[in-house]
Amino acid sequence: MQNQKAGRFRRFLQTPAGRALIPAISIAVVFATYVYVSTLLAIPAILVFSLAVPIWGGLKRPRYLALSGLVVILLVAPIASAAITQEIRTPVGPISSPSVATPNGTGSLLENAQVSPYTGGTGTVFNWSVTVDPTYAPYNTAGLLGISLYISSCPGATGNSSPYCSSGYSLINITDNFTGPHAQPPTSAGLVYFTYVIGGVGIWNWQMGAFLKNATVGNLTWVFLAGDPTYNGIEGPVIGTWVDTFSELLPTVYLNGLLLLALPFFIVLLLYMFFKSREAKKKDAERRAAGSVPPPDAPAATGPAPPGAGPPPASAPAAAVQERTCPNCGAVVYPNETTCWKCGASLSSAATSGAPLPSSRK
Repeated sequence: MQNQKAGRFRRFLQTPAGRALIPAISIAVVFATYVYVSTLLAIPAILVFSLAVPIWGGLKRPRYLALSGLVVILLVAPIASAAITQEIRTPVGPISSPSVATPNGTGSLLENAQVSPYTGGTGTVFNWSVTVDPTYAPYNTAGLLGISLYISSCPGATGNSSPYCSSGYSLINITDNFTGPHAQPPTSAGLVYFTYVIGGVGIWNWQMGAFLKNATVGNLTWVFLAGDPTYNGIEGPVIGTWVDTFSELLPTVYLNGLLLLALPFFIVLLLYMFFKSREAKKKDAERRAAGSVPPPDAPAATGPAPPGAGPPPASAPAAAVQERTCPNCGAVVYPNETTCWKCGASLSSAATSGAPLPSSRK
């Protein structure tokens, strides 16, 4: 029963609807894997659903496999960019510094830091706020000296050099060191505010750090917010429209798609074509050699065999009777093949033709 179902499904894949269904399923699976699971797992996803499944279903024509894979790669990028754009423009919740053990118990020096509004235009005034609780200052520190806000186009950047971005990225540093006639370091939990107009369209990131004096060596001890696990930065604010964000992401996603998906896909496709052609040439040579045996339907001699004559020659293998050639390019094909290994032409119309091999004609 399972074999019958598999056979029906394979025959369906060879129909026009089946040929269109395979890229559609591959696009959905590769997109979901690329965006929501892991970018690296998108490689086996495209290899399975754009190569293995079509070949298993009998769609072995290299042109179809190449075009199908190219369609998947070209369409996954904009769909993934749209999903990532929507995710990036979704506000990030409040962020705190890591909770650590202090002389006054376990807690966070910086709590509930956030930016408001999260999205806006080039003239939008953005406000950052954070609750500072100096009672949770780390051990061996003499007191809170200030708070620094870093706004950058490079995720998690707190200086002009970052391992994640090339040089030349934008970086804005605003520091509140509690100076002035009425300013002083807070002695209990309180809010600290920053206000800034960025002005540049794009996806910005920020980070905030408190610095304290080390009581032993006199240098600074820094405490930063717990940002994302990769860059230790916090997304936002996002300046510009939805289309602006999408346009900024699309080239990057396309580049990643070409490097991450296209190269492995076409390398495996070329290897498949090489080994398939090599196997087919070997079979072709073996069949041509077998075709030199006289065909079994040759007219038999009548009358008794002459004295001393040996036994009649053995008939050619049954496989030689079933051998046929492709009606389109003339390549020798397997008896039960439905498509030509060389040109991809359909052999269903020639399945019962019984055309002999060129080498078997007299």
